[in-house]
Amino acid sequence: MAEKQAFIFMSAHTVLQLTILLLLVASSESDICDGSRGFSGRPGIPGVPGTDGKDGAKGEMGDPGEDAVPISGPKGDPGISGLPGRPGEKGDNGLQGPPGPMGPKGEMGEFTGVDTANQYFVFSYKKSSRLQRVLPDKLITFEIPLISEAGAVFDGEGYLQVKKAGMYYISYHISSNNLVCLKIQVGEEEKVRFCDSPGMIMVTAGSVVLPLKTKDKVSVQATATSSIFSRDTDCTLTGFMLFPMNE
Repeated sequence: MAEKQAFIFMSAHTVLQLTILLLLVASSESDICDGSRGFSGRPGIPGVPGTDGKDGAKGEMGDPGEDAVPISGPKGDPGISGLPGRPGEKGDNGLQGPPGPMGPKGEMGEFTGVDTANQYFVFSYKKSSRLQRVLPDKLITFEIPLISEAGAVFDGEGYLQVKKAGMYYISYHISSNNLVCLKIQVGEEEKVRFCDSPGMIMVTAGSVVLPLKTKDKVSVQATATSSIFSRDTDCTLTGFMLFPMNE
């Protein structure tokens, strides 16, 4: 019985080998020969789903419909104010406007000054007609009044004494020959000096504007050896007040 089973087993093994050999031969022949194919097999089991693909390109905006109504959202809150900008360039000057209306007439102010007939007075004196030599640092005495007002008068010492304070214009005319040097003083203070050397008998002159106070004394004096002769009104001292001043 054992021998019979072994024979069967060996026979099955041999049969398997023969079957495989036949399949190989049939496959080889099917590749070479143009025979008819068998029936299609059943569909296989679906595979596992693949991963999502990449996003496509953005499409163009569609046309709004005829009945589309735009909808506005609510107004947002104001943002934070930015930094101030740089100043712009200066513009051109505009055209000049028309003149404005005339203002109302002002009230008349109060007059505080004193306007009298002798407020702006004139004086003029001449030297004596007698011959007299004027020594250096000596006053020339103008003692004969031509025009005299209360504003300034000559005292007995040869000084012109001021009676009203103000700004004065004072001038002199002197007859002389050779050399004449004169100075105008207020009190003991020299204000101006003039020198002339005509070389013949002629009239020399000088003038000055001085601020004078009440009781100031004005004089004309020689400063060097002079040859001065008086003939009628050849030697005069004249002046007038330009305007009054406060003390």
